This record gives sequence, structure tokens and C-alpha cells, in this order.
Amino acid sequence: MKKTINVYDPYFKVNAVLQSYKSNNLTKLEQDLGIYEGALNNWRKIYRKCGPEGFSKNFSLKNRNEHHKESQLEKKIKKSELEFEILQRAGEHLMHGKPKIFHFMKDNEKRYSIRNMCKVLGIHRCTYRRWKDQYDTEQKRKKLIQKEITAIFFAAEKRYGKQRIKVALQNSGYQLAVKTVGNYMKELGLYCQISDKSNNFKEAAKHL
Repeated sequence: MKKTINVYDPYFKVNAVLQSYKSNNLTKLEQDLGIYEGALNNWRKIYRKCGPEGFSKNFSLKNRNEHHKESQLEKKIKKSELEFEILQRAGEHLMHGKPKIFHFMKDNEKRYSIRNMCKVLGIHRCTYRRWKDQYDTEQKRKKLIQKEITAIFFAAEKRYGKQRIKVALQNSGYQLAVKTVGNYMKELGLYCQISDKSNNFKEAAKHL
């Protein structure tokens, strides 16, 4: 015995979809309307994608192609807007060369893809990744040195300035310029405390 296939006109389908958005129970609504199980989910997809025209017999391949073209155009517009946004945000960094651009890219990796940023800013991905690997390595080394500086500073009861800490670091195998040590100490908020005796000597020297 052949299974009967029900054919529903477009007007019925559109009304069924509109009713489904007001109902909390799609299965019951399908039973009330006398349609097959899962019909409303299928019709909703067509309605969301193509609107009421999706149920029309006159909804030709040409209309489908036009809808596809509109969708592709929207994607291109969004892509252009994203590229413009990247360029706008990176504007102030472009004048200062690649290091600044690389820092911008690293700071914005969660906002934009590396691929898009490289394309818009004219950077090769492999070049950026090499810089990033080197930068991450340097940051790890910096944190290690700052940890060592902090340990030396407090072990010396806050009496060591950048010169003496440089020597202590050198004895531990770290070769750093005095200026670099001073900068690291400023970042850590470490300042040498001069003893009262030294302060009295300086005060007396002012009056000579």
C-alpha cells in the first residue's frame, strides 16, 4: 500500500510557521494542524532563510542565486569593515615601524585573527611568529631576572642600589647594564633606602 504524501499550500505553511513562534509545544501544534512530525522545524528553516517566498512554487533557481549573491555581498561588506577597523586602530603604530606594529598585533590577538592583521598591515605571518617567540622568551628571562633582583634587594635589607645589584647579578651569571637594572627596579618599585648616617652626612655637605 502506497504511503499518502500530503501537499500543503504555501499560505498554510507560512501561517503554521507564524503560529509556531507563539507556541511552546511544537509537537502538539503539529498534531493539531495534522502535519508530520518535524515539519515545523523544516519550514522554520526555509522561512528564516528565504521568507514566505521560500514556500512558493515560483521561487525559482534564479531567486535562490540572487539570495546567495546578497549573502556573499554581506560577507564582503563585513570583511571590509573589519579590515578598516584594524587599520584604524593600528594607525598610530604604523609610523613607528615593525616593533610597534608587532606589539599592536600581540595585544589584539583576542580581538582579531593573526591572518587578518597580517594581511591588512602588510606583515608576513612567519615574521610575526618569529618575533612573538623571541619576545615571549625575552619576557620570561626578564621576569626571572626581576625575581633575582627582588631577592638580592631584600636580602641586602633594601640598602643595595642599581650599581651593587648589577655586581650581584653578574656574580650569578647575569650580564646587564646598570641602566637596565635601574629600569627593572623602577618597574618593581624597589628604591634603595639610605641610612640615617648617610642622610646626615649629605645634609652637612650642603652647608659647606
